[in-house]
Amino acid sequence: MEDWKKISEEFTFRGWRNMIRRTFEMPDGRHADFDVIGNNTYVTIAAFTPDREAILVRQFRPGPETTLTSFPQGYVDPTESPEEAARRELLEETGYEADEIRLLKEIRSAYSTERHLCMIATGCHKVGQQQLDEDEFIEVFRLPLSSFRQLLNNPADTTFANVDAGYLSLDFLGWLSA
Repeated sequence: MEDWKKISEEFTFRGWRNMIRRTFEMPDGRHADFDVIGNNTYVTIAAFTPDREAILVRQFRPGPETTLTSFPQGYVDPTESPEEAARRELLEETGYEADEIRLLKEIRSAYSTERHLCMIATGCHKVGQQQLDEDEFIEVFRLPLSSFRQLLNNPADTTFANVDAGYLSLDFLGWLSA
């Protein structure tokens, strides 16, 4: 499989997220346009306490127009490393710090420029209050491992947004069958 040749690229919308139209020459010589979401790199922090509790957040999300449960998440600033961003976002959104943070996996999306970095934070402990942005309204809660595993495995629950990071973290920690 060979990469396609990009012929042109133009921004069709600039905002908090950008829309980009890219024209490619495909392997058979035809040209085709694709609309791509222009996103920056962001981290998802699969955070756990020493007592095997998942640290989760709830917040309203405009896309699905409902409240979703997730791990803390946020963009990586251009001046910081992914680990620094994960530490900052964890502290800002939850008031927790981690003893250790490391990268689990980078996930790419077919129609986006984003780099989604799944991080794991272990040994998390409460050190302060949330430091939210003016447009953030976030509820923090903890789930014991057994309840978190039920959340991941419940096919009727469509409100958990980080199934990928959930399974990656439990696999890394050796807790998939715990």
